[in-house]
Amino acid sequence: MKSTQVKTIIENAINILKKDWPIYLMALLISAVIKYFCRVTDSDALKWILTPTARWVSVLSGIPFEYIPHMGYVNHYHRFLFAPACSGTRFMLLTFLMCIFSFLYQIEDRRKGYLWFVFSAVFAYVTTIFVNSLRIIASIYIPIRLEARNLIDGWLTPDRLHTLIGTGIYFSSLLIIYMLAGFIYRHMFIKSENQCAVQSENHADKTLEDSKKLRAIIVPSFWYLLIVLALPFLSRLYHNDWSGFGQYAVLIICTCSGITLITLMLYLIRIRRH
Repeated sequence: MKSTQVKTIIENAINILKKDWPIYLMALLISAVIKYFCRVTDSDALKWILTPTARWVSVLSGIPFEYIPHMGYVNHYHRFLFAPACSGTRFMLLTFLMCIFSFLYQIEDRRKGYLWFVFSAVFAYVTTIFVNSLRIIASIYIPIRLEARNLIDGWLTPDRLHTLIGTGIYFSSLLIIYMLAGFIYRHMFIKSENQCAVQSENHADKTLEDSKKLRAIIVPSFWYLLIVLALPFLSRLYHNDWSGFGQYAVLIICTCSGITLITLMLYLIRIRRH
């Protein structure tokens, strides 16, 4: 990369920060505060996300939950506890930051930038409740089906199965959420004349369309692996605690790679059909 290109990239980054630095700062501060308070083990402090998720699980699956103060929501029949560790707050922050840093810099109007900030927060909260509900339902029913066939044994332990279910649902959902956020952004937050220009370029330039499809996989993958794998790696490095991290990392990388491969295959099949 030439020095002039590097200089241009740096100048563009500085201009973006100058224009939207208050929003980026608010996003980071809010994420840090939520992350700090979500470390508590008392479920009463997280009822704002535990309660709607438990109710949505009941709506989708018919599984009733009873709230136990300071512990969480429990279903005695399935012996399942929906505790603060299962609240999905990490996925909510991941979605929120992905929406802010992936789309905000393209919004020229500052007022629309603040609207996108509010939308990203609400969007991350709502999608997390829905996605986490699906994960909980899968975490209840899949082990039951596998245990009935004596498949949870040897390598496939309950902990590994829990990681596989969570990674599979969260990562695949993040790919869909990114595309949905991009659709809403293009139709509600950018100027109509820019939208027409983008559409005309898409029809004229197939390479641009392919790059957009590829970005829809790369960007969510980057954010997911950053929050779920890279930051925990740095934390483990700081505390010099590597117990179980290797197997955890391999499961996540293999699951994400498999979903990415399937997504690319579906995209190639769609291209061939057209």
